[in-house]
Amino acid sequence: MKFSGILSLLLLTSLAMGEEKWLVINEDNDHYFKQDAQWMTREHLQGYIDAMAETHVTHFFMCPQGQRASYDSQATEPVWEGIVGGEEVSYGGPENVRWVTNCKTLAEKGIDPYTVWIERCREKKISPWMTMRMNDVHFTDNWTYFRNLNFWRENPQLWRVPNCSRKNWNDCAFNYAHQEVRDYHLGIVRELFQRYDFDGFELDWMRFCLHLTPGKAQEEGKYLTEVVRQVRQIAREWEVKRGHPIRISVRVPVNPNVAREMGMDAVAWAKEGLVDVIVASCFFSSGDYDIPVALWKEQLGEMASRIPILVGIDNGVTPGSPASRTTLDHALYNGWAANMHYLKADGLYLFNLVYLPAVFQGVITKGLERETIRNAPRRHPISYHDYMTRPTHGDEGRQLPKKTDREISLKILFGSKPERGNVEVILAFQEKGLEREGWDVTLQGEKPLSCEVIPQAQRYGSAGSALRWTFPLSAVEEGYNTVHLRPTDGKTALLIWAEMASCFVKETKMSK
Repeated sequence: MKFSGILSLLLLTSLAMGEEKWLVINEDNDHYFKQDAQWMTREHLQGYIDAMAETHVTHFFMCPQGQRASYDSQATEPVWEGIVGGEEVSYGGPENVRWVTNCKTLAEKGIDPYTVWIERCREKKISPWMTMRMNDVHFTDNWTYFRNLNFWRENPQLWRVPNCSRKNWNDCAFNYAHQEVRDYHLGIVRELFQRYDFDGFELDWMRFCLHLTPGKAQEEGKYLTEVVRQVRQIAREWEVKRGHPIRISVRVPVNPNVAREMGMDAVAWAKEGLVDVIVASCFFSSGDYDIPVALWKEQLGEMASRIPILVGIDNGVTPGSPASRTTLDHALYNGWAANMHYLKADGLYLFNLVYLPAVFQGVITKGLERETIRNAPRRHPISYHDYMTRPTHGDEGRQLPKKTDREISLKILFGSKPERGNVEVILAFQEKGLEREGWDVTLQGEKPLSCEVIPQAQRYGSAGSALRWTFPLSAVEEGYNTVHLRPTDGKTALLIWAEMASCFVKETKMSK
């Protein structure tokens, strides 16, 4: 323990000095295994890591299970194992058949993909981590779905809502208030520590994020704390055996007050010395462009210099219904990263980016550092705090939708100010056929240079109409900006999307 303690102290000192950079790629439990069978070799597994070498990726978080495991687990059930009762398995598509077949093939070949990835990461100077989904409930409404555990099917009394109809996936998530649930998942934790030599271990409480009896989450949060406490103890034991520090991360909701209300008191965990890293992350529907990093650091107090606050985003964004979730492009990632740098996040965590191969390659190659993206194409949409369930502490920050029957004021975070070019304000509406006339729009009180109709309105949350106003760079402030919209001809429409974007074109005069 003395050796491990010295290494841990040196690591914490390094973090406090701000020496570690974080651009985390989360590799989920199925992405790689849905590829063609020819990828299922040691050489191709190594090549996957090689593609991230000498890019801006610093940490590779591997998820080995989400319900069932993608390796030949003894603590839980592999994806290729049969289901109870001998019913015909529901796969949901050929890509899932590939997933199951490929994982089984690798196991039969004696190739453990996570061992290969960990070894290759170290060779390529990428930090390998394991991330464990603590309560995945994909497609629990489908009783014979191949991902669902036999343990889950056989124990409906352990669900959050025992013996429920399963129409709501979250109702039949495991309830950590039961000792059997905690023991089951800690068994998987122990297996992963024994099986793999990683730099850090993440408890992913956000896939999914309801873990306790409905209405009693804050009261029962002690059970999640017990799990985190035991994981820390397991890590301490394996630090001695491995001869190096093993850090603990938790992925939790973006707001510490909401996380606490939902039973995930990450601030208390940090102060007790149970976790080394906190990932403040959205759930799925909306990528969060305004994560309250300052609130985390305020509540951590003196611990804030030693506990990195990483910020996480999924691969889509929406300001809320009726706007649809829009897949992130490179400019949307740049805009999000610019906002997170402005908010003083300690690192960036990218969830499901691997499913956007072209964007993925661009992001990791060019990077998301502050100065790299300052003058790059950036989009800054309005989003909301996506907690999966409406909390009682701290609202979701929804600004949209809004009817244009009166003047509208919107607050948009724009991060650092570009050094050149113009800035666009894009507003999109549910109605089709809206023209540029009849709107008075200002940015920080300044009038636009021009206005035009955007032909591809559906790009903005599947809107019916979209308009673009161009402003001089002088109109923009660092950080938060205010956009005012006032209809001048009495027209009423439903505003469903709003964003600011950098625009590197020659300034023009207001068109007539």
